[in-house]
Amino acid sequence: MRILTLDGAGTDASATLLELCDESLVRIGHFVLPTRGGAERLASVVSGLLGSASWDVASLALIAAVTGPGSFTGLRATLSLAQGLALGLTMRADLPLHGVTRAEALRRSVGDTGGRPLWCVTIARRDRVFIETDAGSGPRGTMLDALPSPAEAVLLAGDAAALVAARIARAIDSGVERPTPEAIAEVALDRLSGRLPPLAALPLYVDAPEAKLPAGGLRPAPV
Repeated sequence: MRILTLDGAGTDASATLLELCDESLVRIGHFVLPTRGGAERLASVVSGLLGSASWDVASLALIAAVTGPGSFTGLRATLSLAQGLALGLTMRADLPLHGVTRAEALRRSVGDTGGRPLWCVTIARRDRVFIETDAGSGPRGTMLDALPSPAEAVLLAGDAAALVAARIARAIDSGVERPTPEAIAEVALDRLSGRLPPLAALPLYVDAPEAKLPAGGLRPAPV
């Protein structure tokens, strides 16, 4: 079973080819674009990975895409690519495409928490972070100087873990900054099998976009 995972929610973007063999995920190809704007270049990366593996797009059995929260532009670029691959380039109506939230994939990446609650914390903008304190509760945005204070020791995962750990005495950085491609694929496989409810590959936005229409609305069409 051939799987493609896409993640453009963070400051970098990644594409990974995996193959499910005897219930184990084998990494066939992996590429990370470490700078901002990497998600916009993922299409060429995916093409190169498929070529290196001698895979055709139509041979994919599953696409798993991280829905966020995260970079506004990165999410739109990554999820548009995922939808295009699933609905357009393969010319198939049965290629599954499943969304995976960052928190779902981070929790799967961490695994055993030693009995500690796990907080998923990721970088937002302007001294803000996205935080999800309980599985299924959904993320919310908060300023770094207004973080909640846990009643017990908590484990942190995500690219804001170090920032949050420096501000909360009972917080422990797990060292897991971003979800692994295997974790992303595992969550999508659970959705494919019905063990998890479906999730559309649409952006999970917490903050409103910075770009706003001018006070007078859109300019009139030229005459």
